[in-house]
Amino acid sequence: MNTNRAYVPAVEELASKFPRFDVSDAVGTRDTLNEFLEAMQAQGVERPTDDGIEEIERTIPGPDGAPDVPIRIYMPRDRTVPGPGFVNFHGGGFILGDLETEHPRCLVMAAEGEAVSIGVDYRLAPENPFPAGVEDCYAALQWVVDNATDLKIDPAKITIGGGSAGGNLTAAVALMARDRGGPDVAFQMLFYPVIDDRCETPSMTDGAGLYIWDYQNSLDMWNQYIGRERNNVSPYAAPARAEDLSGLPPAYMITCEHDPLRDEAILYAMRLMAAGVSVELHNYQGTVHGFDFFTPSPVSTRAVNESVEAFRRAMDI
Repeated sequence: MNTNRAYVPAVEELASKFPRFDVSDAVGTRDTLNEFLEAMQAQGVERPTDDGIEEIERTIPGPDGAPDVPIRIYMPRDRTVPGPGFVNFHGGGFILGDLETEHPRCLVMAAEGEAVSIGVDYRLAPENPFPAGVEDCYAALQWVVDNATDLKIDPAKITIGGGSAGGNLTAAVALMARDRGGPDVAFQMLFYPVIDDRCETPSMTDGAGLYIWDYQNSLDMWNQYIGRERNNVSPYAAPARAEDLSGLPPAYMITCEHDPLRDEAILYAMRLMAAGVSVELHNYQGTVHGFDFFTPSPVSTRAVNESVEAFRRAMDI
């Protein structure tokens, strides 16, 4: 492991308090995260809200033969005409997370990005391995398009996005929509995404013991999501496996300097550009996986603001 790492001090201070996960034990990892979040709440960390945004909980039809999918709609109260939509797939290594996981991202996209945000609570591995989660996400995108009028969304201005495993699901859903002749996606936002199950990049193999998420976490995550047999991995599971990236929506991507996932995301961004896809890529120095919302700091605030600005530009707001 590279021991000469320079972190943004405010990021490292908070990241060092984050619990270590044994991702090979999904139930134990969930318990560890819940205990940490309860401790944070006890210390006065409050759930963000905005009086200008109405939060609406509901379920929508899942894929054929699958359960309904819970979603949360973040509706700007002053919305009177159709505008942009932001469909968010949360992170959590495919084994963690729910509608609260990326609540802050959905809220800020609604409040500052002037979007109707929709958070998607897809099925988790290992109880529901690939392709359950990504098919739930694709079904949610299709539902948003089909119900755009009622949601006050312009169907030509729908963005999909998410962090970590949610970034993987974003890339995969974009591939699915292209390959299936499905819904048009105007923009994809990939925040420190999971892209490649092979785990062979320099940042990955040098990523033992990193804050928040490390090399071993990634190995265990892929085993939970797609199993140990890797002879025929679908690009909808690991987008790096896709041979053709042409015809995909423009992309905005952020990566973190001290994140094992950094290099696979950058390589994917370069491949998108080589395929003629417009990409805006930001690598934030001195940061860790999930820093934008997990570790409040000036650089985190800057990253959030820059992502909102990129969304507004793409949506022509």
